[in-house]
Amino acid sequence: MRMQSLLLLGALLVLGIQLPAASGRRKKEKSGSCPPDDGPCLSVPDQCLNDSQCPTNRKCCSKACFRQCIPKISVRVGSCPKDRLQCHSPVQHLCNKDSDCKGSKKCCLTACGRDCRNPARGMAPTG
Repeated sequence: MRMQSLLLLGALLVLGIQLPAASGRRKKEKSGSCPPDDGPCLSVPDQCLNDSQCPTNRKCCSKACFRQCIPKISVRVGSCPKDRLQCHSPVQHLCNKDSDCKGSKKCCLTACGRDCRNPARGMAPTG
């Protein structure tokens, strides 16, 4: 019985040490956004779990299907319009980020790849 009590006490101490790291302060997310992750996947372990583990000008983003610290990009206001088309040609990306587009246009994923589009305005009528 005494051995079980010691094991239980040891387990509680270990959990007590782990709790502040896991449930303590929320990690602050950096401004900016991650670029799209549409390249081939690599079987590599994650290099970061959140932005606080990256240098100042980098964010923890999914790239090549694993998380790594990469340069953050700025994102324009608004959301991409819904694309109801089907693509019958090869996928072609005409932009990679909003700053590749002129004016207030956003780099949006469409049926045939990313393209510069005017941001959606409010809710579209239904029915």
